[in-house]
Amino acid sequence: MLVAALLAVFLLAAAPDSSDEEPQPSPDLTPEEVIRLQVEALQQNDTPYPDAGIEAAFRFASPANKQATGPLRRFAEMVKGPVYGAMLGFERAEYGPIQVQGDRAVQRVTLVQPDGRRVSYVFGLTRQTEGAYDGCWMTDAVMRDTQPARENGLRRT
Repeated sequence: MLVAALLAVFLLAAAPDSSDEEPQPSPDLTPEEVIRLQVEALQQNDTPYPDAGIEAAFRFASPANKQATGPLRRFAEMVKGPVYGAMLGFERAEYGPIQVQGDRAVQRVTLVQPDGRRVSYVFGLTRQTEGAYDGCWMTDAVMRDTQPARENGLRRT
């Protein structure tokens, strides 16, 4: 009996706290929040485990995006490659104004690297209208942007 009680206490103590749960697509999240969640996850990619940030970003990829870039292993290779590698371990992010038209949103994000280089990406999201993700903002595409950051009024965070 004592062993069962101790085991129950141990299991309750070891159970993950709901506040520690990994973020999931939700109709309650704004497009800005979805982008910020992905960017921050990629900045801390290997916390709490290797490629956790890449996995989080993939969770917020739209079904069409997942079909084009998945499975997760292929997506991870792409993110670690030359076009998207700057999204991992950057020093800080600067977010441009978001543009929302109906069920589409676009935001430019500039990532300042530890060596001072600035690399910009444009996130394109759509609000899903069917299936398990109905009402959720999800990322359809992220494209590297070559325009100078100062032209778009970015703000630091």
